[in-house]
Amino acid sequence: MMQSRLILVFTMLVLAFSLGGCNKYKTQKKVNNLDKSITSYEIALRWAQHQDAYSYHVYPDGTQPPVDMNRLNEISVTGIDVIEKSIDENQEKAYTKIELNYFNKNEGNLKKLKLEQNWWFSEENNQWFIDGEFPKF
Repeated sequence: MMQSRLILVFTMLVLAFSLGGCNKYKTQKKVNNLDKSITSYEIALRWAQHQDAYSYHVYPDGTQPPVDMNRLNEISVTGIDVIEKSIDENQEKAYTKIELNYFNKNEGNLKKLKLEQNWWFSEENNQWFIDGEFPKF
């Protein structure tokens, strides 16, 4: 009887530690996924992969904001700096403050655009998205 209880207690402890480890792993995976999403978004903007960058702009209801893709051909992003990044304790929402340096080919001048973006995590897609409009250059 005592041996059965010890086995039961041991099994419960192993299970508790395993679940805690799984939760920590899931948390770290979401944070890493956010970092990868931000980096991929920056790369898409930097290398004029406008459709790829636009694909990150999805509202929680699944719709996307309107954007004039033809106008983006006039823009060349020359630099991106993430000024601030934070994530909520549930790893479901994040906030970034970004500065974009870009060149407007028609105007011939370098400009800076400051963005504040709210990111949200889609469990269904296992991906982070930006809840907001595409940058207005």
